[in-house]
Amino acid sequence: MRKRLLSMLLCGALVSTSLMGCGSKTNTTAPAPAANAKTEAGATEAPAPQTAEPAGGGTTGTNTFVDGGTEMALWTFQELHVNFYTEMADKWNESHPDKPINLTVTTGESSAVHTKLLVALQSGTGAPDIADIEIGRYATFLKDNYLLPINDVVEPYKDDIVMSRVNMYGDSQGNQYGIDFHLGASVCYYNMDIMDAAGVDPGTIETWDDYYNAGLTVLEKTGKPMCAVELSDLFLPQLLLLEKGVQYVTEDGQPNIDTPEHAEAITFIRKMINAGICEVAPGGKFHCEEWYGHLNNAGVASIAMPLWYMGRFTDYCPDLNGKIAIYKIPVWNKGDTRCVLQGGTGTSVTNQSANQDLAKEFLAYAKLSEEGNRYIWEKLGFDPIRTSLWDDEALTHDQNNKFIQYFNTNPFDVLNEIRDEYGIDLTAPNISGAYANVRSILGTTTYTNAFELSLDEDVNQLLENEQASVIYDE
Repeated sequence: MRKRLLSMLLCGALVSTSLMGCGSKTNTTAPAPAANAKTEAGATEAPAPQTAEPAGGGTTGTNTFVDGGTEMALWTFQELHVNFYTEMADKWNESHPDKPINLTVTTGESSAVHTKLLVALQSGTGAPDIADIEIGRYATFLKDNYLLPINDVVEPYKDDIVMSRVNMYGDSQGNQYGIDFHLGASVCYYNMDIMDAAGVDPGTIETWDDYYNAGLTVLEKTGKPMCAVELSDLFLPQLLLLEKGVQYVTEDGQPNIDTPEHAEAITFIRKMINAGICEVAPGGKFHCEEWYGHLNNAGVASIAMPLWYMGRFTDYCPDLNGKIAIYKIPVWNKGDTRCVLQGGTGTSVTNQSANQDLAKEFLAYAKLSEEGNRYIWEKLGFDPIRTSLWDDEALTHDQNNKFIQYFNTNPFDVLNEIRDEYGIDLTAPNISGAYANVRSILGTTTYTNAFELSLDEDVNQLLENEQASVIYDE
C-alpha cells in the first residue's frame, strides 16, 4: 500500500473548514501554567513537564500535580475539553492514589493539531500519550498501528454504554481504538413561536412527507422557511442517508457517494428548496457567525442536528431561550427507527505513550465512568453515552442546569423514548477507509453543486462526477 502523506494533509486541511462534532469554538491563546502555580485553593502544582505541543496556538491546562505522579500529555482541538480532562485527572487521582497522573492538556487550531499529530505519529516521535481526533479525520490515524486497541479497558463498561459510540472508532477485526464524548442522537429543534403561529404541532410530524407538508403551512402562515441545508458540511443529507441504512463509504471503506439513496436524499432536499421551505444556511454551515445570528433572529422554523448542538443554542441564541422544543427526527416511512448518531470526537491512546496501560485506564475512566458522563452532560451539554444517567432524575430534571432551563422540552425524554422503542443498538457513521477523503469532497464541491451552483443538474450525473473526483489510495 502506498502512503501518501501529502494527500492526507491536504484532505485534513480541506475538512478543517467544517467541524463535524462537538468542537467548533475559536481557541484563545494562554500561557502554560508556571511552575508552582496555584490551581486550587491550597493546592500547589509540581513543575509542568516539558512536552511537545501542537501548532496553532491555543491553551494549556494541567490538573493539580502530585509528587510521584506519572507525567502524561494530551492534545485536543477543542478548548472546552481542557477543563474536562484536567478535572477528570484530579478525580482519577482521588480514587486511584496508587497510580496518580500529572496531566498536561494542550489545544490548538484544529487543522494544525491534527496535522502535527499525524506527522509526529508517522515520524515516530513527538506525539502525546492521548489525543482527541475529529470524526472526519479518524480513519487517517487508524493506519499503521498509530493508535492502541482499548478493548480491555472498555470491557468493564460495555453493559452501561451505547457501544456503537466506541465500535465506530474500530477496525474490521473488532479492535476498538477510540471513545466519543457523546451519543450524538440527531433530533429536530423547533422554534415554537413560529410553529405556534403556523398552527403546526411538531408532535404530529412522523415522516419527511409530514415535515414537508408542515413546512408548506409554516411558509404560508409565517413567511419563514421550515429548515436550512449546509453547503460545506453534511448533517442533513447524512441524516437522511443513515435512516436508509446507507453510508458514505462501503463496509470495506470504499467511496460510496454515487448511490440511489443519496440521489433520493438530494432530490428531497432540492424539492424543499424549490418549494421555498428549505434555504441554504447563511455562511454555508451551521457553525458560523452568519448562521448563529440568523438562527437567533428566528430565521427558520426548525433545524435537524444532534443533541450536542444544544450548546450552540445556549451559547449563540439568547433570544430563543424558552422557545425551542426538541422532538424525534422524522423518518422516510412510519415504523422506521427515529434515531441516528452524528458528529463526534474519538479520543485515543497513541503508540508513543510511555505509559500505555495507565493512559488507557484513564481514558476509559474519563469517558465511560459515571463521574465523567455527569461532567459531560452538566458542563458540556452533550448527551451521555452512559445510559443509566438517562434515568437519574436528579440529573435529567435539574432545574439549575442551563440546558434544562433553556429548552421547553426535556432532551432526556427523547432519549428515553428512543431507548424504549428501539433499544440502544443505534446507527453511527461508518468512518473507515475513504471517509475523510469523501467528506472533503462532499464539503467542498458536492453539496455546493447540488444545492446552489447546479441545482438543476441531473442528480445521478452529479453524483457520478463527484464520486469520480474522490482520490483514495488504500
